[in-house]
Amino acid sequence: MNGQRQKPYRLGRRPGEQGPRPLSWNQDRVEKLATRTTNRTINQAITTSHAITAPTLSIPTIRNQLQAQTTTTTANSHVSNKLKLTKRIFAVGTWNVRTLWATGKLELLRNEMKHYRYDVIGISEVRWRGKGETTNGDFIWSGESNTHTKGVGMLLSVKARKALISYNPVNSRLISARFTATPFNLTIINVYAPTSEASMDDIETFYGNLEEAVANTPEKDILIITGDWNAKVGDNNTGWKSVMGKYGYGTINERG
Repeated sequence: MNGQRQKPYRLGRRPGEQGPRPLSWNQDRVEKLATRTTNRTINQAITTSHAITAPTLSIPTIRNQLQAQTTTTTANSHVSNKLKLTKRIFAVGTWNVRTLWATGKLELLRNEMKHYRYDVIGISEVRWRGKGETTNGDFIWSGESNTHTKGVGMLLSVKARKALISYNPVNSRLISARFTATPFNLTIINVYAPTSEASMDDIETFYGNLEEAVANTPEKDILIITGDWNAKVGDNNTGWKSVMGKYGYGTINERG
């Protein structure tokens, strides 16, 4: 599958098969920044020491200054990547795409996201195997191990991608992601519920996993749950106009 990669599992950036392990949101960036800046700063210091006979800073002093510069840069980057939930519209949607297991389907989805200016779209029926993220990190997913069925995911805008702290691909029916934001961090849970024909064991397992994901969400986080609940609300919106609107159809089922 073009554009995919799977690396040893770590919660938040590279799923695989080892189980969740939290990772600092900008660990790689800090390591790269520190390495690049160190070389440049030390080289400049050496050049200056040859050109000027006046006393120069020692290497330990240079390293201390470098550490202070790196810490400041990292803090500023963290602030700039936060989602400002109170100053702009943060658009979250959900879409059952029936399948992304077809050439070009993901690219079409990306184009639709740009057109409608969504920040995060929860995707149901991805039908990709395994767990992972695309090369550029704009799509994360969780599917079955051996079959192209079910599957959930999230498509992220550039801003949401930069604000991503971690994500947890629980199973083929549930995935969660956490974003750094202001005034509070944001957690989004995307689900694909079993149909009414599913066994009671499957249904109870699904809702049990959902309750656990909600319970594990930090108390101060803003929580949004999206997904396809396989519910039929019918066309009678009496008492529910503010929730249903006027476009319901069919006959309500137990979940509706």
